[in-house]
Amino acid sequence: MLNNQIHRNDLLSVSPVITDNRKQNDNPDTMWNKLNLSQQYAVCSLGQFGYLLTYVRTLGDSVLAILKLDDKVATINEAGTINVNPVIDCRQ
Repeated sequence: MLNNQIHRNDLLSVSPVITDNRKQNDNPDTMWNKLNLSQQYAVCSLGQFGYLLTYVRTLGDSVLAILKLDDKVATINEAGTINVNPVIDCRQ
């Protein structure tokens, strides 16, 4: 998918278009296999704190892992970078 680009004050913001696959109910093994090694390692790291892999979403050419712990959400990008304060809304 293409990214929507917004130019403001000579800064470029990129807002990815998220493909929503609500009808797709992946089991944990299928979701795990969609992740690269860096993401799998980061998922295990967050798993030690009780986070569970909930969704795997494709953003353009990249894959984003979404984990939840109660009302907390964390994301892991393809580089394995963990974001525990993402700007994302998850359905219940």
